[in-house]
Amino acid sequence: MYMKITVNALQMAGHQRYEDIIAFHSSENSKVFVQESLVPFFLMLMSVEAAHPERTSFSLCTPESQLLVPSAAGIKGRGANTQHQHNCFEFTYVLEGDMYQIVEGKRYYYPTGSCCLMNRNTLHTEEFSSDYTCVFLSISPEFVRKLMNNGRPLLFPGEQVLFSNLIFDFFQKNLEDSSTDRKDFLDFVPRITQTEQVTLVHQIFEDLLQTLLSPNYGASFRLLELISRLIGILGDPNCYSGEHVTAQSNMESLLFARINRILSERHGRVTNAELSELLSYNGSYLGRIVKKYTGKSLFDYSMTFTMEYACDQLLHSAKTTAEIAAELHFSNLTHFYKLFRERCGVTPKEYRKAHLDSKKGLS
Repeated sequence: MYMKITVNALQMAGHQRYEDIIAFHSSENSKVFVQESLVPFFLMLMSVEAAHPERTSFSLCTPESQLLVPSAAGIKGRGANTQHQHNCFEFTYVLEGDMYQIVEGKRYYYPTGSCCLMNRNTLHTEEFSSDYTCVFLSISPEFVRKLMNNGRPLLFPGEQVLFSNLIFDFFQKNLEDSSTDRKDFLDFVPRITQTEQVTLVHQIFEDLLQTLLSPNYGASFRLLELISRLIGILGDPNCYSGEHVTAQSNMESLLFARINRILSERHGRVTNAELSELLSYNGSYLGRIVKKYTGKSLFDYSMTFTMEYACDQLLHSAKTTAEIAAELHFSNLTHFYKLFRERCGVTPKEYRKAHLDSKKGLS
């Protein structure tokens, strides 16, 4: 039975209406619905402004049409806490900001550069409680089979290596007939910098969008190639830390991965209260997770990231110690000197001189 969710979309190009691309089906639970993709592939760009819902917008592109929903007010009949599942696979990638998702009743935090791949059965919904821009990439099971070469042998040894990665294994298991009740997804935390994310990942989405807007002969193969490249980057442990998450997954390991990412992005300069607010978990609980995985307090562990950044700046920039300390939000320079000497055994000036002298000795 179709659900009474309506979307007021502006037709930008092509002939497809929103209801020709996505259908909504009701279930026995009034807070759950099925979002059915009626096309093999679509890309949706969503920009959310929590304080100004009227500015939240959605752009939807298929190989045949482009539509725009200029305001969240254009979507009627869907509650803020209503969860849904798909008949397709969905990549969600955060281009900018901090995004939260509820997945099978658990809240997950996705900062800039992170990604997840949802299967067809897992209930989830995106929150509109923070500002972010993200892209949804929806691909049908038939499209996935094309990515997997329809089970035919691959030509290159390098393809075989890629084919054995976490993502293709996830696809394979979720395409099996016995997977109808499987509740799982893949979670990706970036190990590359934001600059590298723009070069490697954002460019793929730019190229996907350009292919959809200006297709030429071979565009169908181009889509397959670009998504295969995305899978290669996400599945590369040097670029992303990927984890298979199930309804029974250990939340602590996922939270520790998120804590690591936040500490890395902020060079360790985040308070327990700020971390608690970002992750929506009690600060004492997060401290215990850090202690369990590292043997250190949150402060001591965060200082690892702080001093790594300080050392890097001392060796690879002309910044003074005071400038580095100020960049790391130390209002007391003496305190910074004390922490640096405790962890590095020398003062910042001695550290810089010793490493520069050793470089000169090697040249």
